[in-house]
Amino acid sequence: MATYYKTLLPIAAALVVLPGCVSWRSLQPVPPSVAAGRRLARQGVAAIEVQQWEEAERLLTEAAEKSPEDPEAQRYLAEALWRRGAQDEAMRHMAIAAHHDRHDAATAVRAGEMLLATSDAKQAIRQADRAIRLDNSLATAWTLRGRAYAADGDLDRALADMQRALLLSPNDADVLLESARLYRQRGQDQRCLATLHRLRDAAPPAERMPEILELEAHTYLALSRPQMAAQRVALAIELSGPTAPLASLQAETQKALGIEVTSRPLAPGSRVQ
Repeated sequence: MATYYKTLLPIAAALVVLPGCVSWRSLQPVPPSVAAGRRLARQGVAAIEVQQWEEAERLLTEAAEKSPEDPEAQRYLAEALWRRGAQDEAMRHMAIAAHHDRHDAATAVRAGEMLLATSDAKQAIRQADRAIRLDNSLATAWTLRGRAYAADGDLDRALADMQRALLLSPNDADVLLESARLYRQRGQDQRCLATLHRLRDAAPPAERMPEILELEAHTYLALSRPQMAAQRVALAIELSGPTAPLASLQAETQKALGIEVTSRPLAPGSRVQ
């Protein structure tokens, strides 16, 4: 969902038709129900922008009922429902939006992201294919397909799509980190490190640094460089606290350095007190 919200734009300009105004497409007066639906949709989007999700859902539900063929109302209603955890209903409304706006690649991407979040990688790939056919310059479409191929076990195609996404959006921290993980999965440790160094040069968000450092540590261990791994683990613990995975990784680096490990690693998911 994070990718989608980066590109979430106000739709007021797309919904400016008021009762009695004229549709540019048909040059016919807009039916009152359609104008009312658009007005409610504008209000719903405004509620989303200030994170008033319950109010947004109420307004957008009414907008979709009054104007069921309006893709904007359906799309934003899907977002409000998704935020509440009503995944099936959200995907239904996103599918309706995609059906009524068949030329919008961003809608296809968001539909695919929802499918992938529910572990339907193959349907997510189909949505990504559709988005790429509509707009092959959209980085998020290639990213979606790369993630879906990775979830489906096709790491080669996943990496190819991630590289295409990076050509279009070179400093995307999420895509760089996912690419590094894919290289690590394939045993391409030098490429993993090179990608992580590129990520750090791109100034990633501070909250991603523990993940980056942990992956660097695993990769340095795989390359038989335990001293570098130990440094990365220590930095990660300093930033995020001594989580169980980091405690286990630290024990592994100490063993590789020939240091006797006296503490027992924590169970996954727990934290060192």
